Amino acid sequence: MDKKHFDKKVNTSKLRECQSKAHATILEHFSDDNAEKHILVQMPTGTGKSALIAIMPFGLSEKKVLILAPNLTLAKQLEDDLDYTRNPDTNVYKKRGIFTDDEMEGLEVYTLRLESSANAGDIENHQIIIANYQQLSDIEKWFKDRKDMIDVIIIDEAHHQKANTYQEVISFFTGAKIIGLTATPFRSDGKKVDGKNIYTYHFRDAIKQGYIRNILVSNVTPQEIELSFSDEKSKRYTLEEIVKMKEEAWFRQGIALSQDCCDSIARKAVEKLRQLEKDFPNSSHQIIASAMSIRHGREFVKPAFEKLGLKVGLVSSEDTTTNKATLEKLRQGKIDVIISVGMLGEGFDHNKLGVAAIFRPYATLNPYIQFIGRAIRANDNCKHCYVVSHLGLNQSKRFEEFKLFDSEDKEFLETLFVDEDKRGGIVDLENDAFIEETPLYEKTSEQDAVKITEVGSEVLDFQNQFVSSDEKIAQVVKTIQNLTDKERDVLFRGMGISYDAVSSKKKLKNRPVDERRAAKSLLNEKEKSVVMDIMKELGVKFGGRNFNKMRTNFVWIKQKVSRLTNEKIGCSVNDRNNLSLKQIEDFISAGDLEKIKEECTAYYRDKLSAR
Repeated sequence: MDKKHFDKKVNTSKLRECQSKAHATILEHFSDDNAEKHILVQMPTGTGKSALIAIMPFGLSEKKVLILAPNLTLAKQLEDDLDYTRNPDTNVYKKRGIFTDDEMEGLEVYTLRLESSANAGDIENHQIIIANYQQLSDIEKWFKDRKDMIDVIIIDEAHHQKANTYQEVISFFTGAKIIGLTATPFRSDGKKVDGKNIYTYHFRDAIKQGYIRNILVSNVTPQEIELSFSDEKSKRYTLEEIVKMKEEAWFRQGIALSQDCCDSIARKAVEKLRQLEKDFPNSSHQIIASAMSIRHGREFVKPAFEKLGLKVGLVSSEDTTTNKATLEKLRQGKIDVIISVGMLGEGFDHNKLGVAAIFRPYATLNPYIQFIGRAIRANDNCKHCYVVSHLGLNQSKRFEEFKLFDSEDKEFLETLFVDEDKRGGIVDLENDAFIEETPLYEKTSEQDAVKITEVGSEVLDFQNQFVSSDEKIAQVVKTIQNLTDKERDVLFRGMGISYDAVSSKKKLKNRPVDERRAAKSLLNEKEKSVVMDIMKELGVKFGGRNFNKMRTNFVWIKQKVSRLTNEKIGCSVNDRNNLSLKQIEDFISAGDLEKIKEECTAYYRDKLSAR
């Protein structure tokens, strides 16, 4: 292949300044034959990386370009953006005015995504090759004896680069120029992303220029909480003590597993959703919520929103059977809240998500930024999005780190990019995508089976924002009731945070009908969790058909669990809708689902043994 495919001059006049600057910086860097071959470009989610990827090969590549994406969703999205033959009106070249219609007619740059219907021979006739890491796990299958075919490698979401496949690809194409793109220049194992950082476009600049939304943060908490331990002792803790305990992992997980605390986060998230609807009535708005696990999402987060009358969907990287249908409902506006468990990361682009509700403690900065990135995309004229969490989850600390990271605070960045042997062990940011249901800490007798309950009818709201308005708030609004000056001082010093405003508000009451509907839904979700536990104990697959050829394991076992549940409650299948809130709550608190689980596990174990 000769140079003519990528020797066309691109028009960057209609691109964003960050896109054209990044492109010019890349070309200038590689104009030096002795320049570093592996470079990094840092740009926030939503600022136009697709257009940058589209123009990057022109003036740079003389052979073929390989684009690496971390998942199938991103790979498909890039294919749609770059393939002008199948998408003549929606491709990025057309939409961004990169080439005129006449230039498009003469363009001979064809895009191929490596998937099951493609073969190695197809690569010969295409100039841009797109692949996710899984497709390149056997790189010899596609590029055997053709190591010199690729001279430019573009890595989208480069913070995933620790993967073995990534390293194998880099090592395979030894002469290629490598360009990594990411919003966060630290990778999943806590180390710095490979490559010389030649261009950084800051979040604060993207916000000021209106490419992404400003981030307004609310961390809610009651003035008091009550902790109940397994030894039946209970103790009330003040706000000052909550601030101290939020650094403890067992306490953060206890907050996440407190229905009271989940309810407070959900109420605040819905309040912010209604505020968006009021301030920007011509746009649609939805909530994205992060959960620790499927069970946490189903049994704590989902009912918290359903009590408020909202329609809720859940997607997970563990159970993918209903993800596609749920995401389609989200796009159609048929659900108000999407709960994410280890999903909705890179590649999911839905700008109606304007409230990010954090129900789980992110222990490190990278996954926090990735989650926030789902809500910052521009949505018509919406100037801001909201991030809501609970003070006890300690996410206020992540937000302050986010601002330090974006300001390139030297001292802070050094703590992020320190060598592993100097850190005394590091947190695996990839595993931090969600917390396992088994606690991460060693329990003590005092911490065992901790239950956290909020005390009082008021909730405090600690507010902050990523980029302040021109008229900066002169001082903290001191409207916290029942706190002395000394307590205020201890509170803010303990957090190490300067809030824009603090306010208090009485908790809203829920409609009884929504409480009952949420309880009915919770019962169904708890049954699903029982079924998942049974399948895990038996070692059978979700979609397998070990017990009935016409039904999957999940459906078949769920039918039995539901039947036994109805017998225990004393109702038929059709009578569930007539159950009262008290009937459902009494059944759940009685612990009969655990007995049903044991009965069904023994029953299906015998069925497997008899086969």
